[in-house]
Amino acid sequence: MDDLDDENRFMTTKTYLKTIQAKGYRNLEMAEPFEWDNLNILIGANGAGKSNLLEMIEFLPDALSGGLAETFKKRRGLTSVIDLDRALPSEMELMWELSGNALLTQGELKYHLIIEGDSYGRFSVNQERLDETGLDSSLMPEAYLDFKYGEGMAKPWKSGNGLQKMPENLKSPQKLALGSLSSSQLYPVLESVREQALSWCFYNANDMNIRAIKHEVKEIDALQQFLAADGRNLKMVLYNLIQSEKGDFGENLDRILRSLYTGHRLLKFPLIDSQHFELSWQFDRPGKPLKLDQVSDGTIRMLCWIAVLAHPNPPALVCIDEPELGIHPAWLPILATLITEAAEHTQVIISTHSSILLDELTDQADKVVVCALNEVGKATFERLDAEALEEWLVHYKLGKLFRSGHPELGGWPR
Repeated sequence: MDDLDDENRFMTTKTYLKTIQAKGYRNLEMAEPFEWDNLNILIGANGAGKSNLLEMIEFLPDALSGGLAETFKKRRGLTSVIDLDRALPSEMELMWELSGNALLTQGELKYHLIIEGDSYGRFSVNQERLDETGLDSSLMPEAYLDFKYGEGMAKPWKSGNGLQKMPENLKSPQKLALGSLSSSQLYPVLESVREQALSWCFYNANDMNIRAIKHEVKEIDALQQFLAADGRNLKMVLYNLIQSEKGDFGENLDRILRSLYTGHRLLKFPLIDSQHFELSWQFDRPGKPLKLDQVSDGTIRMLCWIAVLAHPNPPALVCIDEPELGIHPAWLPILATLITEAAEHTQVIISTHSSILLDELTDQADKVVVCALNEVGKATFERLDAEALEEWLVHYKLGKLFRSGHPELGGWPR
């Protein structure tokens, strides 16, 4: 196989999040890397760090797509992100370890980032490094990027000379070198990491723009295959996934909707004009079909999670903060099934306060991550010891133990 074929195979391989580590990011202070599974269910009290953890993971794609200044602005400024209780100027140290790269089968890719900030909101990238890890312990990690204080080196693909100096026009202590070196031919390892991180999808149920979903009319756009962070392109995504020749999303969607509404017949997308359409929901009962602006907010939210979790070609990582918000309790078992089925095809991280949803995820107890604050107010994360709960789970469901304040789970107010 020639080099071009190798590169194409490389670029189409999904990369999964193996571990993360954070120090100085809000209240996160991880002494050791935290390892992720295919399904991860975050539980804990308000303020225990669940949303901060998801936000830290999203920091990488945000910084790659919008730059560091916009990334801090999105998080209400640098001084609200970097832990200023540490000595000034404070450092924020972050790490993402990725696995599943077809051309690096002997190891993983670890991206390490250190940003320094002060109380005036000024910042600089002190260190940025991408290494291949997980190799023979006697070998040094192979570096693909090594950047410090505005100066850096990167390794071109299959370079026998190792790291080479970065071009002068790409050097900046306020930008990520990983985002600047975007040549798929010259730096395919860096480009693959960048593209995979940018493909991750993050959702917060509080941010779903129900009004826009119901009322906005948009032009037909076949490129919109994934739900936007606020859900406003729901109609377009459902239309495109149903029309796609890949997979059986339409049949799967009908099956799920029949479990929600016994009278469901089908969704249709009648044209308004040559460039616009609407969504029409037909039922096995007298009366006109319902338009999207006539259905309940809870139904809209459930349609959003179907578009995300039942996607026939999901992104490498899907994160949802409190998906149960606004969903009827009777539908939470269906939501739990969507979550577990999605985790068979991609990596899923959710956070939840719902004991009902946890009841339905009892057989996934080993996927639960307990979030709590230590004695100095720092967030800690520990995977639930399912074996320690084995006898309890014979008699009680997971949500019941959560509601009762079982010490292994925590997070329930007393």
